[in-house]
Amino acid sequence: MKNWNRTGKIKSLVILIFCVLSIIIRDFDEKTDTNDEFYIGLIIVNFLFVVIFFPLGTKFWSLFGSKFEKPTWNENPITFKSSKCFNFFQFIAYWFMSAGLINVLLSGIINQQFDGENAHLFFGGLSLLIGIKLSLKWLNKGGSGREKTVANNTSYEKP
Repeated sequence: MKNWNRTGKIKSLVILIFCVLSIIIRDFDEKTDTNDEFYIGLIIVNFLFVVIFFPLGTKFWSLFGSKFEKPTWNENPITFKSSKCFNFFQFIAYWFMSAGLINVLLSGIINQQFDGENAHLFFGGLSLLIGIKLSLKWLNKGGSGREKTVANNTSYEKP
């Protein structure tokens, strides 16, 4: 938190406000349906889809010349630069993870029930972060800082 600038502090404050609002809006007296198998299946399918979709999507767009930069917390998540699109997804991922975890813990403590909807929210955020990491790792496979795509692969020798 020492290295955060004004934007990073505002983003964390917005996430905190959204989490507090989700707790205030939630009705803990309401008994929910315990359809755990449905939510566990939905969590697994969505988790795998997002983790696979992000690397494939970024690899596809990198073939057309798009560049993707590693997201940093101190940058504005709302930007129209395609290279900084991961900043928005990182912000959404942290928001989903914090709101989902807080609500799952509170419903587990207060109602002694598993809350599948908020667990789905938590794992959705986690899958976004993993998808971003895998995308950046796949695009910068050699770690040299240069993208390795079909267009700029110079590993072959000329005759």
